[in-house]
Amino acid sequence: MNISNTPHSLTRRPVLGALAAGLLLAACATQPPMPPSHIVTGTARFDGQVALPPNAVLDVSVADVSRADARAVTLAQFAGPASGAQPLRFSLPVEKRLVEERGSYSVRAEIVVDGKTLYVTDSAYLVLGHSGKTHADVLLRPVDTRAQPPAPVIENLRWSLVALDGQPLPPQEPAKTPYFVLNPDGHRVTGSGGCNELIGTYALNGQALQMLRGPRRELQVCANDMERERAFMFALATTEQWAMEGTRLRLLDRLGTQVALLEARPAP
Repeated sequence: MNISNTPHSLTRRPVLGALAAGLLLAACATQPPMPPSHIVTGTARFDGQVALPPNAVLDVSVADVSRADARAVTLAQFAGPASGAQPLRFSLPVEKRLVEERGSYSVRAEIVVDGKTLYVTDSAYLVLGHSGKTHADVLLRPVDTRAQPPAPVIENLRWSLVALDGQPLPPQEPAKTPYFVLNPDGHRVTGSGGCNELIGTYALNGQALQMLRGPRRELQVCANDMERERAFMFALATTEQWAMEGTRLRLLDRLGTQVALLEARPAP
């Protein structure tokens, strides 16, 4: 009788590996496929220029509203942060098996803070079914305008620089402090980097703000703080959002990072 010198555990290892692979393949083969879906996309914006807190949530749903005598049935729902620049974007997959060709389906949206609804759609935005649409741009209105704080006004004010890239501005003469003014007449932005004049245009839409410099002109070489002036101009060029911090104006980039902090001050 020939006895193998190979340990018993080693002879079983390939067999166990094959069994495990077989079980894995069997599990993959029996996994049900994902149901085909319609993709409903859209944007949401709301009235006013109220700075929402970071925990504000945009809640969007697609509901079956085919029967006027029955309660709407939610088919899909989306939730995401609502404190970013408008318009807020959303995308919802809706299973095709739930949608009938002659049915009526509507997009509903609301903005919720700490469980309280502040804004909600008050119009029907039909998608899918007989409408044939897969995109909706919705407008949200305040639930109770009396409960809404007054919208902050940032135009026609002289906004003087307080901090740049998180660093407070050192004490200096008011006349040399960088500032800008948003003039609604022609959407012109004027101001100073501390040495050179600032002239350009701006676009303001809710919490979204963009500033564009005017035609290039020859710049003066400042004796001091030239680097700060360049950094201030760069901060304005990268601004895409704004928010209030008490009475101070926060300029934010595309990702919501603060690039500059300013406060309203009278002209020196």
